[in-house]
Amino acid sequence: MSGSGSTHPTLVVAADGKIIEANDAFTLLSGYRAEAVTGRLFHEVVLCAGGAPGIAGMETFSGVELRKASGARLSLLAVVSPVFSQNLATYRYIVKLIECREIPEVAQTLAAAESRLEVSERELQTFVSSVSHDLRSPVVSIKGFTGELRGLTENFMRQIGKAPDLSPESEALFTQYREEMLEAIGFVESSAKRVERLVNLLVVFSKLEGIPLSDQRVDMASLIWSVLTAMRHRIGQKNCQISMEAVFPSLMIDPTVTERIFSNILDNAVKYLDPSRPGAITIKAGENDREVIFSIRDNGIGIAEYNRHKVFMFFRRATDLDIPGDGVGMPLARALLKRYRGRIWFESLEGTGTTFHVAFPKTLVV
Repeated sequence: MSGSGSTHPTLVVAADGKIIEANDAFTLLSGYRAEAVTGRLFHEVVLCAGGAPGIAGMETFSGVELRKASGARLSLLAVVSPVFSQNLATYRYIVKLIECREIPEVAQTLAAAESRLEVSERELQTFVSSVSHDLRSPVVSIKGFTGELRGLTENFMRQIGKAPDLSPESEALFTQYREEMLEAIGFVESSAKRVERLVNLLVVFSKLEGIPLSDQRVDMASLIWSVLTAMRHRIGQKNCQISMEAVFPSLMIDPTVTERIFSNILDNAVKYLDPSRPGAITIKAGENDREVIFSIRDNGIGIAEYNRHKVFMFFRRATDLDIPGDGVGMPLARALLKRYRGRIWFESLEGTGTTFHVAFPKTLVV
């Protein structure tokens, strides 16, 4: 990193608080060569505001003072980003230091970016709401006229079947035509129902931000078990074993929203189990410095590398197999998590299984 040319002074700090690496911008600002600070404790070089005992106790944005090589002290803003290992433990921190004179400029840039994002999200919601509204009328018409077409076809073929002197060959031919016509109508009806279902999901998505939250104390173990109980028939069909490990916390959160998040994830876990072996789903709870994290691991078919980008895309499927689904579960889960400033990510190995991680801020723990 020291030769990366980062625009801001940056330190990489180990979990025990020792500095691992410093970039050129830090050397220029502090007057220390990288090797002079490597191995030293972070708080020996950077004084934490409020007397924080170490980097683990610092907030994401913290006021600090840098002891320069000249002996002078410089007030800075430290942006602390933890880096997590596969078992969700913090094993290092990336600390970016911003000079106070730069803070207004950085804040202005962040505010502008947030403003553009909010505008984009509002425009997307307006577009989705408009499109879903416009699609409803033609879908209703297609369903209605298809029903009439089915009735007319049945009546027409019935009348032809009553014709006198109809040869066995002609009767067999009319029976074949009737079956083919009704099959074609069935395909149209099925497609219309799917479009209607997708339109309804679009309506739900467009209204997510406006849904009022009813936060209350939720025992997460009980909530997850209730989701699994509702799925017990499908779980039994898949010959799947469920295990819940560790102690699950209680969160101050909307139970309906939370249930939908975990329903979508667990539904996928069951849906994509490998039929060639008994299914196994393990649900764990853990935490890091800032978050409480729930992990749902399955031994299913896994996700191919070239399909991973589709996981959180609407109406896209992260598999090439013909498995029923609309491709909205994961995008909806992520959108709902945003209401609580939570996040979702996954690890997967094709042919072995997938683990989804759901993180909520620790401030929600009660």
